[in-house]
Amino acid sequence: MAIKVEKKPAQALWKLLRDDAFASLRDDFTVRVAECSLSLSQGKLVRELAQPQSQRELARRLHYDPSNITALADSLEARGLLERRPDASDRRFRLLALTPEGEKLRVMLEERLAQPPHFLDRLTPTEQTQLLQLLAKIFVTEPIRLR
Repeated sequence: MAIKVEKKPAQALWKLLRDDAFASLRDDFTVRVAECSLSLSQGKLVRELAQPQSQRELARRLHYDPSNITALADSLEARGLLERRPDASDRRFRLLALTPEGEKLRVMLEERLAQPPHFLDRLTPTEQTQLLQLLAKIFVTEPIRLR
């Protein structure tokens, strides 16, 4: 497959990442959370709840309006996956925490997300290593050690 690079390779690369790679990753994530009977937003929230957190902190981390967190929490609470607990440091506030059933679902979701998407199979193992090294050069501050 040939990629047309007109003027600046950085612009072509950014367009490919922005328009194709991000969409493919989002679509893959959406399918995997749906396999766990979660919406995209619910999946993001469940992943953030490895530790109990306040709704305000979750809204900040997920870039959601606090009212969206309330609605998501309500839906997960109705399914028995989440509970609201008093904050030990300030009892006026409530923390969102996964129930044991919610934690099982979070672990299952993380296991599914740990599996590489099938589109990476288009690359040989050597090409995958090359891509990993190039992306690490851009995004990682510590060197990645390949096993």
